[in-house]
Parts: sequence; structure tokens; C-alpha cells
Amino acid sequence: MRKADWLEHTSPAFRLVIATSWLAPDAWRDKQEKTIREALAAAPDWDEYLRLIDRHDVPVLSWAALNRVPGLAIPELIAQRLQKFSEACRIHSIRHSLVLTEILREFNRVGIPVMPFKGPFLSFALYGDVGIRRSFDLDVAVAKENLQSAIAGMESIGWKLDSAQSTLSRRQWNSFLENGHHVNFTHSMTGSCLELHWRNYWEASEAADARWLRSRPLAWNGCTIRTMSAADLTLYLCTHAGFHLWSSAKWLGDLARAHALGLLDWSAAGEEKALLSGLKILDAVYGTQLSGLPRTDSLELPSVLIEAPLKSLQHPQLQIERSFLATFSNQILSLRYERLVRPRAWRDSLSELFYCANDFQALPLPDSTFWLYKPLRPVLWIWRWILRKGPTSPCPDAQPLSTTLRMDCKSSRSMP
Repeated sequence: MRKADWLEHTSPAFRLVIATSWLAPDAWRDKQEKTIREALAAAPDWDEYLRLIDRHDVPVLSWAALNRVPGLAIPELIAQRLQKFSEACRIHSIRHSLVLTEILREFNRVGIPVMPFKGPFLSFALYGDVGIRRSFDLDVAVAKENLQSAIAGMESIGWKLDSAQSTLSRRQWNSFLENGHHVNFTHSMTGSCLELHWRNYWEASEAADARWLRSRPLAWNGCTIRTMSAADLTLYLCTHAGFHLWSSAKWLGDLARAHALGLLDWSAAGEEKALLSGLKILDAVYGTQLSGLPRTDSLELPSVLIEAPLKSLQHPQLQIERSFLATFSNQILSLRYERLVRPRAWRDSLSELFYCANDFQALPLPDSTFWLYKPLRPVLWIWRWILRKGPTSPCPDAQPLSTTLRMDCKSSRSMP
């Protein structure tokens, strides 16, 4: 599927968000500038555009991309609000970077190998600027055998383990370690949130161990860290976005920028459906702006691996609808997508089917009756998703900045 088959049938505001969702390197700036000018020439609805850059988490990127194109006549009110929104997000990300540095120094002090990813670290890796990618929390990874020491280290510098995980019994905790992939922390003073990972979603324990072996040492902000290999970074960017059905243009921009900088290793794709679908989506959205993408014309993938992400990217209600029928339908779609893009062993699937950490919080059974979680699993699922309308985010940072930066731009839609 090429750009002409999909993107040209979307709104001018949406096309402008896509065009400004990354910063093309110098060799490709002319192509990006052309797509930006084309979207602006179609007279985008600025109110829609401002909502979309918030939803797609690209306020800083969009403002930076627009500023690189000479001669754009953006309405003054729009420009002022774009700049204000961008500066607020940038300050937030820079603060996150300082908090992350403190964590990395603590892990260095106690001798725990640590791997930061996403957030301000990925922003620096892609753009040399910790403030250009919008992020709401921090993510770091440690090896599973170092998890308990890492938790103790976090607590020693003012971080509090989420109560849903700190109160688990022995058997609940062991099940959580087997089936989960991260624990949540909140800073006692700043309210910042952090996810401490021991594996990535869709990743078996042995795959996580192999990823650590392939990782490379790096000095960053005066700290010694580990960073993913090019092949693992490629797989991570595609699987993480795939887990969220590619619903944010920020993740597409990450992949485009990493490809443009030569940070990815597409040769590892092989039959890996997560990478193959990522390639096709990247081609469908940025096809005319990118070069050097592996050819995908001859690859046959189930249509849902392309159509579902493109629908999710354009229509946020696929992710946030809370009615029972819509929730159930979206769950089926997401499960089908997930099983196609990253098939898992039956043992792992059954283990996840029978045990869920959310069940432990909803019904804290003692270890002597731990076996009851299996027959009660359907009842607990219904209680969470129907009666309570799905889970809510425990992180206060995960509120859109537009909540406090109201942008009513209906009176400034005209373009020259």
C-alpha cells in the first residue's frame, strides 16, 4: 500500500501532523518540506491540527519541523500557541532527563547494569536533544536477576513501588515475574512515573537475556549504560508501536528518523511479522519521503497487520472507546493483530490466560488458595472491563498537556 492509496484521502490537518511528526536529516529535508507545503496549501483546520499534535504526542517535533521551512505564513495566534505548547512539553521532557540521570547514577553506584530506552534517552539518540520527544514517564531495563537489587536502589532515592505490586504475596509475585514485564514506580516528591522492565512485551526470558548479550556499552550524561543493538532497536520500535496498534504518529516518526540515520538493521526482519508490518506501514505513511527501505512489494502479510494500524493511527476512538461492544470488538481486533504479528508459544499464552496481575489486586487471595485464580479468571475479567469500564492510568503525568493548555483556534483557520 503506497501513500496515494491512503494518506491522500485523509484531512489536510492530519497530513500536516504526519508530515511534521519527525525531523528529516539534511539529505531528505527537501522532500519533507514539500509534503509540509502541500498539506498547508490544502488549508488545514487549525483547531483539528492542534488536537492532533496533542493526541499524537508531537507538539515539539511539529513546531520544530514547521520552523525549518522558510516562508511559511502561519497565523500569528496559531504560531503563539504552538510555541507555548512546544515549550511546555520541552520543559517537561528536560526535567525527565534530569530525573533519569539521577536514577542511572544510582544504578552505576551499586553496580547494576542498566538500559534506558524511550523517553528522553531515545529523544537524544535520535535528535541529540532530550526535549524534542514528548514523554509522560521514564523507562529503564535491568536483567531479571538484578530486579530485586534495582527495586531497593530505586526506593533508596525516593521512588515508591506501586502498591498493586508491593503488596503481592510470594506466589502472586512469582507469577507476576513469570508473566509480567515491568514494575511501576512513582517518585515520592515529584510525582514522576517510571517503569522498571526486566523484559519487553512479547519477549520470552531467553530472548531478553540474548538482547542483553548483544547490547553495547555507552557513556551518557556521565553515566555508564547499555544500549540495544541495531537489530534489537529495530525490533523494539516495531513491536512497541505494534502493541499499541501504531496509534501515535510519534512512533512512526521515531522509526523514520532511526531509519534515516542508519540506526536500524532491517536485515534481521526475515519472517518477523512485526518488522515486516512496520516496514509496510512506514512505506504507506512516509513512502515519498524515505529512501533505502527494503522492498516489501512481494511480501504477503494478512491485511489486518496493515489496515488495523492505519485505522488506529487515523481514528483514536479505536483505542479509547469504552462501551462494552466497542471494547469487546477492539479487544478481538487487538488480539488477532497481536497473535499474527508476534505469535507466542501455547505455554506462554495459557499462562497469561490463567493468571493476570490485575486479578491479584481485584481479589487478593492468600497463597493457600492461589489455585482459585484459574476458575475465577473470567469473572474477574468481566468485573474489570465491564463494571469498571477498563483500567485507568496510575500515573498523574499521563494527563494530556492540552488539559492545561486549552487551544481554541477556531477563529484562525485561514491560510494564504
